[in-house]
Amino acid sequence: MRVSRLVVAAFAAASMFLAAGAAHARDIRVALDQAFPIRLSEPAEGVAIGNPTIAGVSVQNDRFLFVTGRSYGSTNLVVVGANGRVLYSGRVVVTSDETDVVMVTRGVETGRLECTPLCRPRPDIGDGADSRAVAEQIAGRGGSR
Repeated sequence: MRVSRLVVAAFAAASMFLAAGAAHARDIRVALDQAFPIRLSEPAEGVAIGNPTIAGVSVQNDRFLFVTGRSYGSTNLVVVGANGRVLYSGRVVVTSDETDVVMVTRGVETGRLECTPLCRPRPDIGDGADSRAVAEQIAGRGGSR
């Protein structure tokens, strides 16, 4: 009986530890080609992004960062402070910005129009063959990265 209480107490303590760790590691959702500000409560001494092709980090000062979405996907961000103490650790998820976007489907082909205020083609990954021509025109005008 005493052993089972000890096991229950250890399980409860482990559950509280895992819950506290999960609360510290929250996701950052940022749209492609957009920036997300992060204000830190303590000065940072180091910043690392898992995959810099998915998201970038711009350090403004030791307490203020911007995370920018570079390509679709997810990676992680770690910010450390004095003595290597972790100030922030979490996932960065880069998504598409669907604000003012209209999706048009013709058969199996899908196209997107960004309507701000006039509707213009906005090609995206997975769009139909017509979007390739638009993407090439955008790249030709210097609009690509």
